[in-house]
Amino acid sequence: MAGSAELIRVEIRALRKGRGVRAGNVEALLGESLRELVARAGTVVPALVTELDACAAELPEDLRTAVRASLGLAGETKDMPHFKDRVSWLAAQLQRDERTALRRIDDAERVLAREVALELNRRTGAGPVAPMGWYLDELRTLVRMDVASPEFHEHRRIVATRDGLQEVRAWMDVPQDDGRRPALSGEVLYGGRIVRREQPTSSQFQFAIRFPEPLRAGQSHEYGLLLRIPEDQPMRPHCVLTPECQCNRFTLRVRFDPARAPRRIRRVDGETVRRFDSAEPVGVPVELDEAGELELSFDRPALYLGYGARWQM
Repeated sequence: MAGSAELIRVEIRALRKGRGVRAGNVEALLGESLRELVARAGTVVPALVTELDACAAELPEDLRTAVRASLGLAGETKDMPHFKDRVSWLAAQLQRDERTALRRIDDAERVLAREVALELNRRTGAGPVAPMGWYLDELRTLVRMDVASPEFHEHRRIVATRDGLQEVRAWMDVPQDDGRRPALSGEVLYGGRIVRREQPTSSQFQFAIRFPEPLRAGQSHEYGLLLRIPEDQPMRPHCVLTPECQCNRFTLRVRFDPARAPRRIRRVDGETVRRFDSAEPVGVPVELDEAGELELSFDRPALYLGYGARWQM
């Protein structure tokens, strides 16, 4: 699905020019996937507007506004003859410059492509989004910020989508914060063992987990991980899941030392990396309970958007 979504993003981007989805030659601009999206309809333009608008409805509000402006779906922009006019309109709505508006459009088109791919998969009866032969049925993460070095206790329940699955990959990004190459240690608490450790980029760590027995398609398996950041290594003030495969449910619990509690915490719910990694004080505020903990749950988080919590000390 990831590959097809990237191709769909290219198809969506091709519709930016001129009047967008209302261009006179829009049928000639449609790629294979967008043609499939409107194959049931007799009239292409109204169907394209309806289908893309329906897929865009699943996006966060700022991305939905961006992509509707880009493609000329929105009422305010549907009559604008040039893409640059719609970018200027979006910049005014965002109260940002046009370069920021273009970045927001790029983000929106990428996420819209994922939604279009999911819709096409649904119509064809394709299974869950599981390009690696499995998907996450449930992920529960406990972050210990009340200990000397941050700890991540993860409970994962995966479901195999092919026979013979005996090894999966778990990964975590630890962004650089002070110029040093970050480090991360990990161990399996139950349900398997680590057979390989890799660091494909300076910030991403991957662990290959091997199960005791191969799984059949449709069979689930649970395992636990403990990940630790070194005591002297600073950690970005957030814990956020950005799914790269289907995840049915994500529950995050963060435990702080009450004597060193953050002054502000907010919920991250369907944001791009650029947004949740910024210092802008946006999002739903979250209060700690008397134990110094917070708990957040997310059902079916969208691919490649961020879900979790961000805090300020």
